[in-house]
Amino acid sequence: ALIDNASFPRDKLCGGGLTPKAYSLIAAIMPELHYEYRTIKRIKMGLDHKPISEIELPNEIRVVSRKDFDNALLQQYLNAGGQFIQDSFVEFNRQEDGRIVVKLNSGRHIVCDHLVGADGANSRVRRQTVGKYDGSVLIMEQYIRKTHDAIEGVVSRKYEKGYYYLFPSVHCDVVGMVAKSMTLQRFRDVLALEGIEETNIRGANITVQEVDSGIDNVMLIGDAGGFANKLSYECLYYAFATGRNAAEAIIKGISFKDTNRDIMRRKRKERIVANIFYGSIGMFLVRYFSFST
Repeated sequence: ALIDNASFPRDKLCGGGLTPKAYSLIAAIMPELHYEYRTIKRIKMGLDHKPISEIELPNEIRVVSRKDFDNALLQQYLNAGGQFIQDSFVEFNRQEDGRIVVKLNSGRHIVCDHLVGADGANSRVRRQTVGKYDGSVLIMEQYIRKTHDAIEGVVSRKYEKGYYYLFPSVHCDVVGMVAKSMTLQRFRDVLALEGIEETNIRGANITVQEVDSGIDNVMLIGDAGGFANKLSYECLYYAFATGRNAAEAIIKGISFKDTNRDIMRRKRKERIVANIFYGSIGMFLVRYFSFST
């Protein structure tokens, strides 16, 4: 059973970029899923808001509207016989036999063998199992008129472990910024540098420090488990990959730590790469190679 308090279709703050590994995994998990997307094969890179390079991608990036994409996922789930409960999670308790009793906001109680916390960056399941969580960065976004045909990204030493981006999407374009020390004023300053008029700015957290619930039959996946990419902050691939690993653990009756081991190894490598790229050495190399070419 899927529990969500939202009425679908609902909007969600996200650039909406599906990388080749993300849409390949989606096709493997749900081969019958059909969704609308915009094909993008170019990326324009900038340093300190000055263009430095343009990259032609060997494989397309598919940019989706999360409102439409998430609704397509839900409809596919319902068509496969899934049960959707519009309600919100409050807390859970473990019985003596190890089964879990989930309490919902409506007062309803559900008894289950496994609980999968897929409730995002502000996960209530994570809060109950892990407690205080400090592994988030802030992202801010707004929609603009659909005029661009390439993904754009701008890095700067001023943006601590972050960057500005633009995604040409299905119905509009999405501009945003993610950084460790992000503020509303900083985003407004960046919009002014790019010559973009402020519209309706929204903000949300992205989790970049992976955590485990410590309970075998309670699994934290996607943003709830802190699995966003530590370099690009891309979330969709890891949402599907950790969800697949949770399903495998349930079906085979084995530990989520075992099925998710490769993901954890990848996260350790990401941490090293991100620290180098966003550090002084990485910014020096970006500046050196951009000006030398």
